Amino acid sequence: MRVRTSIIIGKPPAVVWPLLCSSKMDTSIPCFFRLGIPKPVECRLPDGRGGVGERRQCVSNRGVIQQRITHWEEGKVLRFQMEETNLYFRPCVTAILEEFVLEPVDTTSTKLTRTTDISVSGFASYAKSIIMCAGMKCVHRYVFKSWAREND
Repeated sequence: MRVRTSIIIGKPPAVVWPLLCSSKMDTSIPCFFRLGIPKPVECRLPDGRGGVGERRQCVSNRGVIQQRITHWEEGKVLRFQMEETNLYFRPCVTAILEEFVLEPVDTTSTKLTRTTDISVSGFASYAKSIIMCAGMKCVHRYVFKSWAREND
């Protein structure tokens, strides 16, 4: 299943790009995270550099998703895939592929689009996919709002 979310952020791509690689989310805990959805805490490049083949981590309040960068076009496109996770959904989620696309709107704004493809297996996989996608949509919106407030 696929989840796609876009936002216009009042910052140029050169300011938005570093947030994809190293940022901490705010400390608020919106309602949907109280229902068990892992709340993003930080994203980071554990080796300190980016590029195809490098690692990226998504840290939540419930665990970590280890990712491998598959496409790196600085300031424009970042793609990565889940390699492993210690989150509760690991037995049924077989793959997570993510893409961020940055498009300048004008000299001071960026359209940021995030696309997540989730593959789920096992009993009731379609129902689990719907639940995962709804949770991922909440994560997309939360992260975007946090990034939009960054440095304000």
